[in-house]
Amino acid sequence: MLRSAFEGTFISAGGYTRDDGNIAVAENCTDLVAFGRLFLGNPDSLKRFELNAPLNEYNRSTFYLPDPVVGYTDYPLLEIPS
Repeated sequence: MLRSAFEGTFISAGGYTRDDGNIAVAENCTDLVAFGRLFLGNPDSLKRFELNAPLNEYNRSTFYLPDPVVGYTDYPLLEIPS
């Protein structure tokens, strides 16, 4: 309903998985999908989505800490065999 009422670029967010987001775009339900929490827990999320690799679990309790080392920068990167 909202999609048809809005003429600009439509961005959806909230609980999407990689597959759900792809389906929403393919079915023209939205133009773009935002993955906020998943991106916070997966600094390499674009590569993970490309490879359909497993995602890290995010830790919501560390999202807004002032500590620059905890939460935003301490999630493990995907290990890709050489």
